[in-house]
Amino acid sequence: MTNNRYIRYTRRILALMMAALLILVLNRGMKGALAMFSWLDGSDVETVLDERFDIGGVNQIALDASSLTVEIRSTSDDQARLVFQSNLSPEKRAQLAVERNGDTFTIEQLKHIRIGLFINVRERLTLYLPIGYRNALSLRLRSGNLTMSDARTFTNLSANLTSGNLEIGDIATETYSVHASSGNITLGNWNGEGRLQVTSGNIRLHSLTGTSHEIHSTSGTIRIGSLSGDTTLHVGSGTIRVERFEGQGSFSSTSGSVNVGIESITGDISLHCVSGAIRATVPGTLAFHFEGETLSGSVKTDFTSTRNGRSVTATVGVSPDYTLRCNTTSGSIRVGYH
Repeated sequence: MTNNRYIRYTRRILALMMAALLILVLNRGMKGALAMFSWLDGSDVETVLDERFDIGGVNQIALDASSLTVEIRSTSDDQARLVFQSNLSPEKRAQLAVERNGDTFTIEQLKHIRIGLFINVRERLTLYLPIGYRNALSLRLRSGNLTMSDARTFTNLSANLTSGNLEIGDIATETYSVHASSGNITLGNWNGEGRLQVTSGNIRLHSLTGTSHEIHSTSGTIRIGSLSGDTTLHVGSGTIRVERFEGQGSFSSTSGSVNVGIESITGDISLHCVSGAIRATVPGTLAFHFEGETLSGSVKTDFTSTRNGRSVTATVGVSPDYTLRCNTTSGSIRVGYH
């Protein structure tokens, strides 16, 4: 009896869905009905804007967009080029304002209206920057992905995303500031000093060199191939993995493991976990003081050490100047040679 009632209920739901689809087709036509569903949308993307701009004497380029897919490309031309593509009708698509005010060149997305809950919006903004432009670049997106694959040099690079992924290739800059509220950050080989932060997402770096770095993730994994400089790196909930580190600083995770391959020490290094394991490797020629402690777990090393309860200390090498400290509340500590 229960099965029959379930079957009748399912048939009624299917009948209502078919009736709704039929009404939609009659009112909008087949193409209009399909456009309501992103996975069936066949609407064409057209080039709405394709213009070149003189940026001679410009010291800063600022791009502020609400909800676009943005790509930065390099060009051998002396002028910047802006290409905007959209699959929306003129009354619904994004509107752009391009303005030069003194030595600042600004590209801003103005307010626009979109109708249709399930419409598949495909709007792309491509900015072609002359290779010779090496001044400041500021990028701000509230909803959308940002990509810059070409190797570039800037005096300052700032990128801020509210919701979306950020992927930037090789960058040389005096200072940088990168923030993503919800999304992943993927970077190539970077040189400079500054701050990387993601609220909910992962940070992946091929290499980062410079004087000082601040790297934070509230929830996500941080993975770096090569890192050098005075570094502060913290993850609220997630793991830290640095394959090669040269420098000084602190690495901490509230909930997750810390794994660092240390190549050289230019100052004290601190590895800390509240709940997670610590793994560190060092070359056999490195000299340092070691201090390790865990409240719940074990401390193991490849070198001769002295144990006092939950604490382990050691002097490694000849006449060390700096200290490697490893501390975890709940988890094990393992420090060994490469």
